[in-house]
Amino acid sequence: VPGQDLGVFNGGSKIIVYGNAQDGVGNTMNGGEIIIFGSCGDIPGHMARNGKIYIRGSAGFRAGIMMKEYGDCHPVMIVGEKIGEYAGEYMAGGIIIVLGYGLGRGESPVSRHLASGIFGGEIFVRGEISSSQIGNCAFVEKAKWIDVERIRRYIEEYCRIFSLNIDEILSSSFYHIRRIGERPFGGLYVPSNKVSSGVRPVHINLLPPCASACPVGIPNPMIIQRLKTGRVEEAFELIDEYTPFRYSCCGMVCPGLCKAACTRSSLDEPVKIDEIAKKYHPTGKVRILEGKKSRRIAIIGGGPAGLSAAWQLSRRGYDVDVYEKEENIGGKLASNIPEERLPRAELDKDLKRIESLPIGFIKGVCVDGAKFREIREKYDAVIIAIGAQRPKRLGFEGEEFTIPSYYFLRAVKNGKVEYDLEGKSVVIVGAGNVAMDVACETFRLGASGVTAIDIQRPSAFGKELERAMKYGLEIIYPKFVEKYSDGWLYFRDGDSIRADFVIEAIGETPEIDFAGQSIIYGKDSFTTNLPMVFVAGDVVSPGLVTHSIAMGREVALYIHSVFSGLPYIKERVQQVDKTRINVIYFKDADGFANELDRCISCGTCIQCDICVDNCPRGAIERRGERFIIDYELCTGCGVCAGVCPRGAIIMEPESKND
Repeated sequence: VPGQDLGVFNGGSKIIVYGNAQDGVGNTMNGGEIIIFGSCGDIPGHMARNGKIYIRGSAGFRAGIMMKEYGDCHPVMIVGEKIGEYAGEYMAGGIIIVLGYGLGRGESPVSRHLASGIFGGEIFVRGEISSSQIGNCAFVEKAKWIDVERIRRYIEEYCRIFSLNIDEILSSSFYHIRRIGERPFGGLYVPSNKVSSGVRPVHINLLPPCASACPVGIPNPMIIQRLKTGRVEEAFELIDEYTPFRYSCCGMVCPGLCKAACTRSSLDEPVKIDEIAKKYHPTGKVRILEGKKSRRIAIIGGGPAGLSAAWQLSRRGYDVDVYEKEENIGGKLASNIPEERLPRAELDKDLKRIESLPIGFIKGVCVDGAKFREIREKYDAVIIAIGAQRPKRLGFEGEEFTIPSYYFLRAVKNGKVEYDLEGKSVVIVGAGNVAMDVACETFRLGASGVTAIDIQRPSAFGKELERAMKYGLEIIYPKFVEKYSDGWLYFRDGDSIRADFVIEAIGETPEIDFAGQSIIYGKDSFTTNLPMVFVAGDVVSPGLVTHSIAMGREVALYIHSVFSGLPYIKERVQQVDKTRINVIYFKDADGFANELDRCISCGTCIQCDICVDNCPRGAIERRGERFIIDYELCTGCGVCAGVCPRGAIIMEPESKND
């Protein structure tokens, strides 16, 4: 006998039990079939949203409680013999059919309180039934032939499975049970006294999947909701709280981790956050959050991490200076990302806003040991955000004749390419996203063929991979380089490939020699062993631009908490359970005015009032943007959490004082 909750959350599987089953069969199932050749325990089909449950024998009490339907999804449950008390309680959709097969004369296939509180769906019963068995809010009548014809296909399928005589079943009358009137709660049956379930509902904004996937944690649903309701300035201020690179990073170069996690993908395609970021990005004056402070902070490195930290600290009133060895700020955004992916004019949209803040930019200064000591003495805190510029090398024979991707991309970006790639064959060692940029640029410079090789499954993904493959890139793995000689790249397995040019794209390491051998920091930490000296960005752990932005923001907030005399508490918001998001509400995408309307707002309450309308006891009231729950009326049944389209209601344990 299988355990409880057989087929819970079933989304399409077919489950067959050649015997009996326990309680909770098909609990919250959303598709598929469950076939029981025996009987089952209590509450089968609890909150089922779709799919079929066919039970040859009998079912216990509260079968089909809170079944519901959405759009084209209609759950069906057929019980062959008898069904227990409170069947169909608080039912909101779907069909329950009780056949009463093989019962004695005068024996009813249903018990008491049938369909109590029903406000949707319907129940069909074959056999004896009296009005005293019907619960409040429901009425019973003999089923019309047209109604029986509607359910005939389910009964035929049931009979085929269990080898029953359909003519014998259809020769008897059926009774049809539905809700009374148009409003579901006119005379709803509820217990006279509160019956506690031990849990209670709470409205809470949870972290959506897109924000959880984003290293910076940008709450795009909250931003989109503000944009949709005309609160554009509020949306821009919220964006500024997370990143100064909304246009260039979110809109242009980020591979879209948020899109990969988007719930909308289960219906059609993810919300195009990159398009939204380019269309709706902050412009104009930057809001200063706090007054001027006496603390001075130096940031070594004007790339994404350093500028992200400077942005957050300057807006909070700190005196910030950025030391940059180049003549322009922006780091790899300005010097290494191809113009095709990020034109300089587009990057300037974000850089100009950063430069509008009272930040000192000391450009063309290479920090050495002496300068670093001077900076430490001059400032209250120092952030090292120099990125990673020293190319990694594999150490194979002939490697000195290869080109590091770091220098290749810089040369291309600055228009100083000294390589003639016209008609040449190019091999790229490495197959990450940087390698994809290299591939696109080599094709653009006239290469006749480009191949990327790697020792493992390529890590490239997103727009970068798509662009490179469209150009005609070939990827081969696993391959281990043996040597490079006379225009051929040789591998350890004996294979070789023609390579007029070999470009290594296996990453870089930071050059932090100026800090001396005494500096120690962990891979996943921004603190060091030197007092008030911090690290951020690729110098800590090479990653995406968005990772650097996130680290810059985090170290800035940490320093702010230290100088404010407050403990640093990293932002931790509970993530919404994706299984609690009722995507069926959002299935029809026709007629959407723009991309903003496609966002489901996962985990974010938008005051849709579905919980208010569906509470069986009327315990929920909305006042403005706040929901008030009368916990004296609330039984903790979970209907509100079950029907919430966005999963923004959770059931938490009641405390002893409640």
